[in-house]
Amino acid sequence: MLHPDGLPSSAPTASTRSATAEGLRRAWHEPTRDLNLHWGGYRARWTGGIAMIVVGTACILVTTAYSLPFLLVGSLVQPAGWAVLPSTIGRRVAVVVPVLGFTWLLLGGSGFAWCYAIMLAAWLLVRLRPLPTFVVLALPIASSLVLPRFVTTYEQGWITILVSSVVVAASAWLARWGAIALDSWQSSRPLRKQSDRLDEPRP
Repeated sequence: MLHPDGLPSSAPTASTRSATAEGLRRAWHEPTRDLNLHWGGYRARWTGGIAMIVVGTACILVTTAYSLPFLLVGSLVQPAGWAVLPSTIGRRVAVVVPVLGFTWLLLGGSGFAWCYAIMLAAWLLVRLRPLPTFVVLALPIASSLVLPRFVTTYEQGWITILVSSVVVAASAWLARWGAIALDSWQSSRPLRKQSDRLDEPRP
């Protein structure tokens, strides 16, 4: 692209900006991958941590007066899962007790479905999601306000578990997409400012 004076222009073209933005999106990766893990591989710890959290939580939620051993197993496996997940040690330690306590509350029925928001908040904290993405916590909270109107008996508790689990999983993915979009926007701000300066007409 030539400047009116006949000199090459340094202003980036639309295609260049598009390619740069695409490169920024592809460059995004999970913040926890930048951590210096003292033991184990990232993929193994991520997979194992999620598996233990899911299994441990499931054991707690299926507990009845006739299956109390499940409560014990779940109360040991779930914290272990949070401890295994790749993250800073402070964040992992901070979520263990609150999440376990609110998981126990879920045994009280659909009236305690809002506790799923605590689990989601712990996940976002451990995964180092930016603060604006925590707005997704409104989804499980909204779900918890609707569910008690349809789930009225203890036997229907599986509906609460299924719906709330889907809402939490979808919210976690939504927060991830939000983190990618936010990172791309923040990374492109200097480029936009530089482009504005280069596009200014010369005197």
